[in-house]
Amino acid sequence: MQLHAVDITHNHGASVVLDRVSMSVAPGDRIGLVGPNGVGKSTLLRLLAGAEPVQSGVVRRSPRDLGAGLLPQELDVRAGESLRGYLERRTGVAAAAARMDRLAAQLAERPELSDEYTEALEAFLARGGDDLEARAAAACDELGLGRARLDRPLTALSGGEGARARLAALLLSRFDVLLLDEPTNDLDLAASIGSSAS
Repeated sequence: MQLHAVDITHNHGASVVLDRVSMSVAPGDRIGLVGPNGVGKSTLLRLLAGAEPVQSGVVRRSPRDLGAGLLPQELDVRAGESLRGYLERRTGVAAAAARMDRLAAQLAERPELSDEYTEALEAFLARGGDDLEARAAAACDELGLGRARLDRPLTALSGGEGARARLAALLLSRFDVLLLDEPTNDLDLAASIGSSAS
């Protein structure tokens, strides 16, 4: 399994942020991107994860379906969403479950959808939907969030708790490559104690 960036050039408006950047991530690699603010570290991580389209150059995955998960710097809050809902969304389980439920509701009248339903079920299982509840509770405990927060709205979390929620979502996802964008920036004292105790 490998992830390659080849001659990546990326602009923000008239500013060139990345200029012909190439790099490879091989199995077992742990790579740190170091540099001052504004040099394109976050942009490169988003491009590698597929969260932003490549303007020039190419990102290659081997195998082609290699999954790259991004831990962003900010918590992407949606109105009324609980921590549980956030974890389901960020792991892809929510979308997989919605597709599966939609197809299941149509199967009685449209049996030709059975193959598509099977694919949806396999995607749900591949994303860990069958045991996400137990894994989410364990991850929240291990990261010092506590499972009691699973049903709290994201907006009720502190900055440190939000950082741990992002980390929990990434750890619960079944990715081949993890891309962490300054994962400890917002960790508060409780987060550091919770992380060191686990």
